[in-house]
Amino acid sequence: MTPVRRALAVAAALTGPVLLATGCGSIATTGVVESGSAGTVSLATLPYPDLLYFVSPDGGLVPVTVSDQVRLTPSVVLRMLLAGPGTTARDAGLTTEIPVPDTKEYVATGITAQDNGKSLKVVLPFPVEPLSGLARRQLACTARATAHIDPAPRILLAGTDGKEEQTACEAGS
Repeated sequence: MTPVRRALAVAAALTGPVLLATGCGSIATTGVVESGSAGTVSLATLPYPDLLYFVSPDGGLVPVTVSDQVRLTPSVVLRMLLAGPGTTARDAGLTTEIPVPDTKEYVATGITAQDNGKSLKVVLPFPVEPLSGLARRQLACTARATAHIDPAPRILLAGTDGKEEQTACEAGS
């Protein structure tokens, strides 16, 4: 091999790695790129599906659709809430703060509209007083979603202790 060919071969052999090494130099950083609002999902359900509110692993309330085919009575929805999360909801990590009543106590439960729809009375099979704030919100949000009344009605929880206490649906707190 001639000295010229040898010099060209060495130059060619060194050019490849040098180009690769310098090609990955500094990459300019960019700021946040705005791309619009978050995506939404449309569900094929009734206009106002019946919802149960359960407690998520982070302590917030999460709505769970009961039925998207048939409208259930408010009392049936309340009894479903009192029974606690189903298998799918439990598998998703959802729990409840509401105590599970004896089955014989379910008979006296219900949700009724009062004052021409300005308030809802939720009759419970246990005392109101020992319920946590989260349990009260579960009951209020479920009653509110089941009643389909606008504007949001006042919600009264009535327990076996004879007490009625007003509560509100604050799902995000």
